[in-house]
Amino acid sequence: MNTISYGWTSLAILALVLSLAAPAGAEEEFQYLSHSEALKQAEAENKLVMIFFWAEWCGYCVQLRREVFTDPEIQKVFNRNFLAVSVNIEKDPEGLAPKYQARALPTLIFLKPEGEPVGFLPGAVNGETFLKILDYLVEKHKSDAREN
Repeated sequence: MNTISYGWTSLAILALVLSLAAPAGAEEEFQYLSHSEALKQAEAENKLVMIFFWAEWCGYCVQLRREVFTDPEIQKVFNRNFLAVSVNIEKDPEGLAPKYQARALPTLIFLKPEGEPVGFLPGAVNGETFLKILDYLVEKHKSDAREN
């Protein structure tokens, strides 16, 4: 009896994990650039940069990608004002996680076009909150540009 119960439990866990994994060939929610490419392009286009620190095993990272980053309103605001860098912390050859002190997953770091950090968001948020954060950062960026 224990073997059957254990088998069903294993199948249920496997089904849950597979349902959270991104489907093969799925499109990226943003056009991700390397760190150096994003900073170079951000300065040229006067855009902010978001660095997304994640791991494949991180359920909240998957949730952000599937439920928040794909929201059409978020995509509209993001693509107009931001560039994205994606860092799988298990494959971080540039050492960006220690550089930006990304210790929890997911972590979002927002940078000015010059590369100066202006926002640090550890953990997942819902779409409404994420959109408010993006709007705030965009308005702050515009306000700083007017002052200079």
